[in-house]
Amino acid sequence: MSRARDLRHSGSDIVVEEDLANIFGRCRISLTLTSSFKTIVTKSTSNVPLLERIMLQGGPGPTVIRAFHETPYFAMVVQLSLLVWTFHAPYLATAIADALRKRLEGAPSSSVLQASPDRQGILGVLYACESQTSAFNWNMLLNAVSTTLGYKDDTAPIDFPPFVLQGLFDMFPMVQTLPCDRFIHIQIPVGEDLDSGVSTLVVWAHHVLDLTVLVRPRGNDGQATRNVRFGGSDFAQVFIEEAAATDDASIVMLDSRKEHLLKIRPEPDAEGNLIGSVRRVPARGWGNALLSHELGHLQSSRIQSQAVIEDLQTVTSAFAFSIAKNLVKDDTDRYDDLDTAEKRRQMIYTVNEQNLLQASRFLFDNPRISHGTIKSFVTQYSSKALDERLPQPLALKAASRANVTVDNHDKVMDDEWNIICGTARRLSVFLLALAHVNLEDCEDLMFAGFAFRSMFEHALTQQLEEWDGKGTLRVRDDAWLQAVAIPLLGHRNNVWNLGWDRVCAISHGGWSAWILTFEDSDPAYVSMGSVRIGRGSPCRNGVWKLGIRDSIDNVIDLKTDPERAESCGQVSSLRCAEKVTLDSPYCGEGDDVFVICARLRCHKTVPSQKPVQRVGYKALQKYLWWAQLSNHCTHGSRRDEGIKLAIGCATIAGFGNYLEETDERILIWLTAHSVGARWLALATVYWIRFSGTHEVEDSGLRQILLRRDDCCFQCAIDQAAAQPGKWLIIL
Repeated sequence: MSRARDLRHSGSDIVVEEDLANIFGRCRISLTLTSSFKTIVTKSTSNVPLLERIMLQGGPGPTVIRAFHETPYFAMVVQLSLLVWTFHAPYLATAIADALRKRLEGAPSSSVLQASPDRQGILGVLYACESQTSAFNWNMLLNAVSTTLGYKDDTAPIDFPPFVLQGLFDMFPMVQTLPCDRFIHIQIPVGEDLDSGVSTLVVWAHHVLDLTVLVRPRGNDGQATRNVRFGGSDFAQVFIEEAAATDDASIVMLDSRKEHLLKIRPEPDAEGNLIGSVRRVPARGWGNALLSHELGHLQSSRIQSQAVIEDLQTVTSAFAFSIAKNLVKDDTDRYDDLDTAEKRRQMIYTVNEQNLLQASRFLFDNPRISHGTIKSFVTQYSSKALDERLPQPLALKAASRANVTVDNHDKVMDDEWNIICGTARRLSVFLLALAHVNLEDCEDLMFAGFAFRSMFEHALTQQLEEWDGKGTLRVRDDAWLQAVAIPLLGHRNNVWNLGWDRVCAISHGGWSAWILTFEDSDPAYVSMGSVRIGRGSPCRNGVWKLGIRDSIDNVIDLKTDPERAESCGQVSSLRCAEKVTLDSPYCGEGDDVFVICARLRCHKTVPSQKPVQRVGYKALQKYLWWAQLSNHCTHGSRRDEGIKLAIGCATIAGFGNYLEETDERILIWLTAHSVGARWLALATVYWIRFSGTHEVEDSGLRQILLRRDDCCFQCAIDQAAAQPGKWLIIL
């Protein structure tokens, strides 16, 4: 029961693992692979604190730990780790469930098979294997096989029909039992893309199960001219033949006399179906793979060169730099209507150019990308739409003209330059996101190959479709986490169905990305919009989940109101008027996520008010997004110095929804030196209404200045007063 609970907490299931071990556990795993697999996976153990009692845990979990001690389960984990690396888990789970169901239907009544696991249970085991063994990079073996067969790494064929999987469940253990008297003949028709799954089959049969494999691949001309052997045995236990696209697929097991023992063909209504694949590409250099993939579909650019790729690297980087100069914070959620929003001064959002340059060098794995070269492109693109009207880079034009198969080069190139610009726009948004990520933690990160179409729906990408190069571009607080999620999650989820108003962390394939308001630091020192990425999945008390979300939007319910403390001519000091502390956060569990919220304890309350107020961490990020940080001054914090308030200034103390009798342009919230009070001020500022002489003022009309400790009291007031409009300073 203890083991069953541990497995269920990790997302797996003891009964489903038993069923799958009965299938995959009959095979023997290569001793060489066993040693390297255990060593690499064991060394990947990591624990990173995210929130109280929630850790980002990587490496072996309950499924893998048991597998290290029980041979059938180890065989299951290794084979599922390979399969879930190369296929989308939902498609693979469906294929396995269907294969086991058909196997059960064909079993005699005396068989030990009485039931087959359902798709959802199999999916849980797949996710457990994927996350707990993600450190083992199957690409090393897959790419080596693809290179031997004459395929490029980035186009390694990895799809194959489900019926092949069904056949291999029983054929592989039979062949291992009688390796000199049994062999498997697999025939798979291939099309133009040579997308037949040969690489995966070779790695599975040869590297994992130590069988000798003979492959007869078809070249680009469609002809099979050679055999490629993997393994040293004279007798090949597996023969894989790539057939013409018009031939039938089949899998046959034969004996040494070549008599058919078992043959499986696809069902008539299932012809042409393939298990959906996913190509894993290192995050460092992922941009190059994406550009090569996109260029490969263009008529004019079939002849690719390093010069063309480098030109497009510069174009994409220049797009990102051009966009960065025009970003403003999107805080329209603060307003009840657009008229109010239009009265607000837009807050410029600054992207660190050095971080953006480093992100470009990481994305394209090119340390030679020059800031000066990018700037020269930015100058050409200044105040222009990022579309096909921009001048085409030199190498791209030259490569197009060199392609003798294309007629009317200029027209074709103009049409396809538009497509390339679209790719560069989407990739530049991702590049801006990487400028907000801790790249030093991402060296081993793998992205889902070319799953990038979801970037069309990104709010910033949609604005770029209509942007003329002159207006501002609004960026939301969760823009960068959304962009990172697209290649991290791949096709596992529809990224835009996650409910981003509450998403705090996402996890897939043994890696997670999360926002930074989890930490109990002062809000002024939380990097707004930044994203952390690390190895592991959220885990609490042995329970593993696929993400973290706010449990609530905002449940702050204050029965008191803020009060005026000091007015013009009176002396005020840098202090906190009402003590607020951070309590232990609330943490619960949803179906596949943890649900959390921060708890702020007010030490001054009235009888009808709850002392603890709750607010979501994603909500705190949004509230922080609406604030502007103070600039550094040369005076230090001057904690003990009092200042006389000038005309138009007043201080306020306490928290609530309504402040009476105030017309001052600068209001100062007395929250200095209290992390809890500053967070509570940010969380409640949206709801405050200020009653002046003539009208009730909406707090949305006030800019928010969040004072940092390297800025003194007087300089914080001066920085706000020097800018137009009304201000609220959070000390």
